Amino acid sequence: MHRLRIRSLALLVAGFSAAAPLSAQQGDAPRTHTVKKGDTLWDLAKQYLGDAFLWPEIYRLNTDKIEDPHWIYPGETLKLPGATMARGPSPAAAAGANATAVGNPAVAQRQQQRRRMTVFNPDANIVERRARESLNLRARAAAVRQGEYLASPFVWSPGGPGDAGALEEAAEAVGISMTTANRPIQHLEPVFVHLPRNTQGKIGDKYLVYRLDSLIESQGQVVVPTGVVKLISAGANGRSRAQLVAKFEDVFEGQYVMPLDTLRQTAGVIPARVEFGLATHVSWLDYNPILPLSGSYLILVATEKDGMLPGDQVTLLRSRGVDSKGVDLPDEEVAVAQVTRVTPYGSGAIILRTLQAGVAQGMKARVTAKMP
Repeated sequence: MHRLRIRSLALLVAGFSAAAPLSAQQGDAPRTHTVKKGDTLWDLAKQYLGDAFLWPEIYRLNTDKIEDPHWIYPGETLKLPGATMARGPSPAAAAGANATAVGNPAVAQRQQQRRRMTVFNPDANIVERRARESLNLRARAAAVRQGEYLASPFVWSPGGPGDAGALEEAAEAVGISMTTANRPIQHLEPVFVHLPRNTQGKIGDKYLVYRLDSLIESQGQVVVPTGVVKLISAGANGRSRAQLVAKFEDVFEGQYVMPLDTLRQTAGVIPARVEFGLATHVSWLDYNPILPLSGSYLILVATEKDGMLPGDQVTLLRSRGVDSKGVDLPDEEVAVAQVTRVTPYGSGAIILRTLQAGVAQGMKARVTAKMP
């Protein structure tokens, strides 16, 4: 019994010793900040939390002093989220946890990881910020996948690309006669294609099949790709035999055909975060869904003349209006989209992640990550 009591005391002392450096390190973190001229919650969140977008965390702790998050005044002493971290667990709980950790290094490592990964910890904030910058792009060979580029709607001059060809009837007879509206072209089915004007088609050449959608006032014609055809035999008078090798949606006789272009991007290059990027807005949504989700396409007003590039990321924002004093409230982040195809008339983009419901035509957007 006496030997057991001495061993327990030794473990308890070791636990307190292990806890001491952590407590000292936490105590070094400032618990308050006295506002100086020029300070903003955005700047304080970037300084203390490692991510300016976490300014609401500071605001929530100081609602007794801050009436409007747009305005903080010199001399005010604001509490920081780090104060919650500094307090840590009670001495009894810390002693018990560390006593267990002394005898099991794996447990100690897991506890340290749990202490680090908190919403107030700059290390955790950096992880989240990097995720918001590039989402899952780091695992890709290029920022924009080739399939996303080919399937992306884009904006062109009214009437769409000039000198377009056309998809004609199926090259093989069908057993049951149906109207073209009820009979989409099937994957790998042979079809006749009237090639675009001044195009010399060779076997193996590929062409983009598309349909025309809305005409956006003061912007241009929305062009929606529906598939890709590949020439399998040369024809006469611009009429060739082709095969449907890719479908993005139902492909019908009478849709338009244009030469296929591809996007060339440097492997491993992804967009980097920018603080105050180009402001634009959503002018069109594919099929105008009630709740657009990840993978949905949209059109932005910004063009290549504005410096927009394939791979740029934009955050879609919803206005919150004004408060009771008439002061503008910060916009809400609704979704993150990536620019896929850019023309002189606008930019096509695909939604990578929805943060909340509410993506809608006309909503604001801002570039938050930029390709080099």
